[in-house]
Amino acid sequence: MSTEINSTLTLTPSASPSRNSGHVLTAAPAASINKQSIAQSFGASAASYHSGAALQRNVGNNLLELMLGQPPRLLDLGTGPGHFSRALAQRCQHLIGIDIAPQMLSFARDTNPSLDISWLAGDVEQLPLANNSVDGIFSSLMLQWVHDLAQAFSESQRVLKPGGRLVMSTLVDGTLAELADAWAQVDQFQHVNRFMPSAQLSQTIAASGFKLVSFEVQPTVVWYDDVISLMRDLKAIGANQTASKQRGLMGKQQLRLLKDSYEKYRVAGQLPATYQVVYAVLEKS
Repeated sequence: MSTEINSTLTLTPSASPSRNSGHVLTAAPAASINKQSIAQSFGASAASYHSGAALQRNVGNNLLELMLGQPPRLLDLGTGPGHFSRALAQRCQHLIGIDIAPQMLSFARDTNPSLDISWLAGDVEQLPLANNSVDGIFSSLMLQWVHDLAQAFSESQRVLKPGGRLVMSTLVDGTLAELADAWAQVDQFQHVNRFMPSAQLSQTIAASGFKLVSFEVQPTVVWYDDVISLMRDLKAIGANQTASKQRGLMGKQQLRLLKDSYEKYRVAGQLPATYQVVYAVLEKS
């Protein structure tokens, strides 16, 4: 299996969010998924997360480059297995790691025993922090799992000090389009998670009260030898358990159809899995 990241496509700036867009839909596709199921799925993947997280590592490293200065008190929102804890701890005086999955927090704590980090179990829509208590927020590939994005932005504003920045990455519509298309040739069920359109995300940010510093959509491709390797990666990071779909074992005929349907995307001997990644920097006035 190859998990080589190809993010060399031209970075495409999003259109400026409209401030006269009328009603803004803030309920994300993940709102149909029970939060406990999300926490359990990602918690169960804590030990195996690293093996399937090529995209997460690549995106997180890119996001680190968007951080400016050394905020005294920094929040890692959706800390996961703590892969970026050391890098973030070196950029601030005190780091707080928050995740909805207690198993992820335990794993992050155990893998970073020498770091003085405050680990907190919490929901982004109801953060366990005081008003104006952090100088910056780092959040990589977590916000796509939020039920109410407007509320998540409101909570981020509440805990940030004036002038503080939320540096974030998330996934938008078009992510895993090849896999969704291949499954559509097999049956009518939803096998791939849905993601918010980038225009809707832009509108939600515009309505949040944050100052938009930057917003870019970068298509990023992870390459695989076969579709089974891709699905194993999704399972390893817990992302296969949250799609709203009919459960059950995959039959031989289904598997054959899925493989055959994905073959049309093969390039130079490998299959692409494309992720539409948004990088954004928001500032509290």
